Amino acid sequence: MNATVRSVELHLEVPFAISRGTLTSKKVVLVEAREGDRVFRGEGVPDAFFGESADSVERDVRAALDLLPADPLDLTILAARLDERFPHGGAACCAIDVLAHDRAAQAAGLPLRAFLGLAPAEPPPTSFTIGIAEPELMAERAAKAAAQGFTILKVKLGHGDDVAVLSAIRQRFAGTIRVDPNAAWSAEEAPGRIARLVPFGIEFVEQPIAPDDIDGLRRVRERSELPIVADEAAVRAADVPLLAGACDGINVKLQKCGGVGPARAMITAAHGHGLKVMLGCRAAETSVAIAAAAHLAPAVEWADLDGNLLITDDPFRAVRVEKGRFVYPDRPGLGAVLA
Repeated sequence: MNATVRSVELHLEVPFAISRGTLTSKKVVLVEAREGDRVFRGEGVPDAFFGESADSVERDVRAALDLLPADPLDLTILAARLDERFPHGGAACCAIDVLAHDRAAQAAGLPLRAFLGLAPAEPPPTSFTIGIAEPELMAERAAKAAAQGFTILKVKLGHGDDVAVLSAIRQRFAGTIRVDPNAAWSAEEAPGRIARLVPFGIEFVEQPIAPDDIDGLRRVRERSELPIVADEAAVRAADVPLLAGACDGINVKLQKCGGVGPARAMITAAHGHGLKVMLGCRAAETSVAIAAAAHLAPAVEWADLDGNLLITDDPFRAVRVEKGRFVYPDRPGLGAVLA
């Protein structure tokens, strides 16, 4: 097998701001392997919140290529090797896992969602994310998303006047709104902030407080009129039992948990504990990473897979989004090809 690993800088269409910072570009790590005329792809998207950088992810991906089994269909042995090398998951683990699933599905001659036993089930529609900005600018971006057919928005909060933001957006957008403060609030202030959001018909609040404060999250949920979804607090399947009773759902990100295999384990664990699941992504991902999650989306209740829609220079095309709905290619594996 011939493999290449490289870092690529992606550029956001507009500055993407959340409560802890603003992005205008993002480096991701792409891995490509060839066997005969087949090409397999994976992607690692580092997040400094979890101590990752493009350099560290690229280094770890290169060192982990030897974990791929000789038999492309032997994903069980791969999972064991990845768990040993990357016990906390992460972007490098995800890159290898996604490449391996692309390879396995291509070997089976099936699109990945069929290989996973999820076709022809329909996935949920994806939301489109509105980063923090002045209320009128956020409202303009919401109106543009609506014109493109999106019926669900994820609105980032945590800076400024949340009521002013949602008032402006509601004047331009009548669909479903989810909000995400990215852990910007304290456990003490969160219930009051959430109460002020209720009149705007919010579907749920994602990670309102610090991810290491599970007891605080439980108290927030007990006092909240809106459902609570954990994101940064839900990294691996082992986290799920700890979150049962502290939230109503979890955000599973392949880049966070380590790929398709770990994501499936998290989904199973969450549903076993009565939690709903959203498949999410990071702010800038190519169509390789998004396709891996989109193929898994029929297994969950919610999707927030727009990372490739937020950038101007996606080097691939795979699963398309039309009016918020996924359109899957017929090609085997991820179905990712050069744009």
